[in-house]
Amino acid sequence: MLPTKFHQLSSYERFRVFRLLAKGETENDPELAGVMLETADHFRSQSRVKAVVFRWTPLVLALLLTVAALPAVVDGQVGMAFFLLFIAICTVANVMLNPWTRPRNVARSAEASRRVLASTSSDQKVDG
Repeated sequence: MLPTKFHQLSSYERFRVFRLLAKGETENDPELAGVMLETADHFRSQSRVKAVVFRWTPLVLALLLTVAALPAVVDGQVGMAFFLLFIAICTVANVMLNPWTRPRNVARSAEASRRVLASTSSDQKVDG
């Protein structure tokens, strides 16, 4: 289960957190950086088997859908072939945007979030 603070974010902010985690970046906002750190720690604490399943299952599904579209093209069912290829492209996009499939980027994002939080706390100590 993802952290509670993550569930309190808006849909746009959730998507933003996932996108930044998948890219290995962080947000300069300390509150969002804290949520990103908790979410990154959640992804890193899960088993490697789960990460492998989330990485390879969509790719195998995309390959199978592409293979299934070939007979549809031969039979002249362009609509069905387009539908199957569209789903295959969506599953590949899921792999590209899903933090489960990019553990190195999640680790990089977690480290960057720690730096943002550390610089924020040191700025508060100087001001206080």
